[in-house]
Amino acid sequence: MALQTYATITVDTEEEWDWHSGYPTRRPPSVRNISELPRFQELCDRFGAAVTYFVNHAVLADSQARSVIQQLARRPNVEIGFHIHPWNTPPLDPREAVPPRESFLHNLPWQLARAKLETVYTTFQDNGLRPISYRGGRYSTSAEIQNWLRDHGFIADCSILPFTTWKDEGAPDFRYRDFMPLRHAPRHPNERGFWELPLSFGVNRTATRLWLAVLDRAEQPPWCWLHSVGLLDRLRIVRKCWLNFEHPFGERMLGFLRVLRQIGVPTVVWSVHSSSFRVGGNPYVPTQAAVEAVWKRIEEALAEVARRPEEFTWATSAQVAQQLEHAACA
Repeated sequence: MALQTYATITVDTEEEWDWHSGYPTRRPPSVRNISELPRFQELCDRFGAAVTYFVNHAVLADSQARSVIQQLARRPNVEIGFHIHPWNTPPLDPREAVPPRESFLHNLPWQLARAKLETVYTTFQDNGLRPISYRGGRYSTSAEIQNWLRDHGFIADCSILPFTTWKDEGAPDFRYRDFMPLRHAPRHPNERGFWELPLSFGVNRTATRLWLAVLDRAEQPPWCWLHSVGLLDRLRIVRKCWLNFEHPFGERMLGFLRVLRQIGVPTVVWSVHSSSFRVGGNPYVPTQAAVEAVWKRIEEALAEVARRPEEFTWATSAQVAQQLEHAACA
């Protein structure tokens, strides 16, 4: 019998804006993209897929968008998780925009970060929602944030993008992390274990760290002068891959899915931003053709999983954490 892998789709459910324009604190955010989510959910329902919508304050603060989320929450195979953009979550900064460093929740003074977390959590509660899974905006997390989550009954942090960091000052550094979920033991007898569930990002080879090191070296002189990364990619010797419906790396996702199975990961995680369902909602989708490409990738992924029921079991983020905890305690 083949090893079963839990599969989940995650949606960063948020406002539209040009990510390259900075991090506005007071500009009224547009959440028109949320009206596209029922179509997305109908597609997922057709294949029996499980979806976690990580919803932020801007969405819940808008009456029409909030109504869509509340309706989705009543559907089977749907989880409503917690998402936060600290730059436009009260208490607001008096500046018009914050610098990139302060767009990461973990870089804020803890008293301010906690107040923003409380704002979002209270808004969830006021609208009949009780999240137990979290994804930080820009993949921000920390020990303090996780302790706050655990104090509020959360069981999963889905903010980890393994093997990565990026150049923004104060960005998370997940280069030490791999695909495998990480359990934090209960802090007291009445608490469950808390799970970090990484996204599925890597390369088209099983020896991920080795091949990422090759790519890193290829980006340095003198190899970069020979365009070595592009050559390695074109020859398919090694190329970065991501189970992501909007990113160019997502074009390689079906082959990457086979690599993940070979590695034996217990869970695979697809991701997409809700703003990618609307033209101009973010830099990934400047045209209608780009939006349609996102829809096409989603249907391809769903169909691939449907062809392999002996290998994959759909589960939301919280369900994955619950199943992993059950297995850890068995």
